Amino acid sequence: MKILCWNVNSLKVRLDQVVEIITKFSPDIISLQETKSQDENFPEIIFKDLGYESIFIGQKTFNGVAVITKLPYKNIVFNIPNLNDDQKRFVCLDVTFEDKNFTIINGYFPNGQALDSAKFQYKSRWIEALKVFLQKNNTDSFLMGDFNIAPKDIDCHDPQKWTDTVLTSDVERNHFEDILNSGFIDSYRYLYPDDPGFTWWDYRMAAFRRNLGLRIDHILCSKNLISSIKNFEVLKDFRKLERPSDHAPILLTMKF
Repeated sequence: MKILCWNVNSLKVRLDQVVEIITKFSPDIISLQETKSQDENFPEIIFKDLGYESIFIGQKTFNGVAVITKLPYKNIVFNIPNLNDDQKRFVCLDVTFEDKNFTIINGYFPNGQALDSAKFQYKSRWIEALKVFLQKNNTDSFLMGDFNIAPKDIDCHDPQKWTDTVLTSDVERNHFEDILNSGFIDSYRYLYPDDPGFTWWDYRMAAFRRNLGLRIDHILCSKNLISSIKNFEVLKDFRKLERPSDHAPILLTMKF
């Protein structure tokens, strides 16, 4: 089973690139964040023509998440339960692959802006609500998305520069650790304990060319699935394209 995750930073702008990924890799599941697409404008017919169904929730200009799947699905959940939130950042559903049922959880975690801001308080509330949800959804599950958290110093190109800042703060890293402790494995770090594996590079300062990146996009899987983790790729070539997202797509392959 192939699971692809990507913050596209506007699906309208990156639609051709998503189609290229589908043609090249044929993922079973595609989880997108920051689609910036209102529901009535979502290009579901294009994906249907490629053999995929689309489950999506969006809003104009900001946020937006989608799961595009060629697997049977059911039990869709939009927005984190018990969180009063107008922002469209979360979708969850169950899929069936080779007679096995799996939960796909796709989140676009808030950025947080600055540690002393109201947006950072919102980020913590959002993650706390997610952690409650995960307590009952931590078996045969995949949690993926743009977490806006670099979990360790190895996930950051210049740890000293990023000390006590948003994305790398102790508060955020503790949240990430709590999620792992609730029953999940960081699939990339499990396979590659010593490779930074950056997934995001600023558009400015030639950051991609200089590899000044962060690993903030993740696909976590339930601990009971650890023996099925086969491969994980950061598809950096898509960051080299004309008009790229500032995030690279990531691709997890499981073998059951």
